[in-house]
Amino acid sequence: MAGPGDDISQRAVAAALSNPRLVAAALDLHDNRIPEAEQRLRAHLKDDPFDVAAIRLLAEVAARIGRFRDSETLLRRALELAPGFGAARANLATVLYRQNRPVEAIAELDHLMGDDRDTDSLGPANLKAAALGRLGEFEEALGLYEAILKDAPNQPRVWMSYAHTLKTVGRSDDGIAAYRRALDLNPHLGEVWWSLANLKTYRFSDADVAAMRRALEVPGLSDADRLHLDFALGKALEDRRDFAAAFSHYAAGNALRKASDRYDPDAITTFVDQSIALFTPDFFAARKGVGCEARDPVFILGMPRAGSTLIEQILSSHSKVEGTQELPDMPFLARRGGRYPAHLA
Repeated sequence: MAGPGDDISQRAVAAALSNPRLVAAALDLHDNRIPEAEQRLRAHLKDDPFDVAAIRLLAEVAARIGRFRDSETLLRRALELAPGFGAARANLATVLYRQNRPVEAIAELDHLMGDDRDTDSLGPANLKAAALGRLGEFEEALGLYEAILKDAPNQPRVWMSYAHTLKTVGRSDDGIAAYRRALDLNPHLGEVWWSLANLKTYRFSDADVAAMRRALEVPGLSDADRLHLDFALGKALEDRRDFAAAFSHYAAGNALRKASDRYDPDAITTFVDQSIALFTPDFFAARKGVGCEARDPVFILGMPRAGSTLIEQILSSHSKVEGTQELPDMPFLARRGGRYPAHLA
């Protein structure tokens, strides 16, 4: 049943479609002109601080630059003003998922999917399946993917996500078949080609190599698709011992990766210097006995490219050892209390 919040969100969205400043901000976001979008939205919200459509767009700006906490705050404000604003709730679920808070993300998605209004559930259902996978609920995630694909079988990205989960539970052949189905639907989807290459044991056919080369020639191909195609094609050519051509594609992919990464060597140096200054013998002596005493977790530490991932893969192949998700979990835990490592002092 619709309530006052639903009316507010519907009016706000309708007004946004006719507001030149919000339309311009949306176009800026579409074209990734983040500073321009932020400037327009802040100016608009100064005049109309209760415009939930503008608040949602500003939350998208924050999410684009990795300020997920700010984005979450804005989206919760939009939902406080308009609880029935489905697009804002879907964005909130995504932001929670990106902060590695899958339980909270699922709660928002269940709220959204349980709404009695006519809402497209494909996106929320797909995100819920991914969140279930993050929690290790793989069978439930697979069941949800299968239900989605039964109703909407022509969704290549859903086939890709389904394949990722099949691979995770050890159903490699089914995973490969799902990846191939995704490519049947969209042969330009670079992440799928790279996912096959990253299986390490998959061998591309001559037809596959030709298809990847054709995909790289597609006008308007996104940088994300292009770099994944370059890496996958590099692996295919390396397996054929065409090392010069393989390296050319690896170099092209890495150039695109470098252009998109916000790597700041000075910031890394500062972080390392702060860590060295803080984590002294006296620091650990003062905290002797603090923390979890369980002997179960095993952390494998090493310098970059020293083989720590290989050691983890060897150990986790044993039936009594489970590889965990420390890559997303540990940074989340480190950031939870404030700016790391200063907040540990």
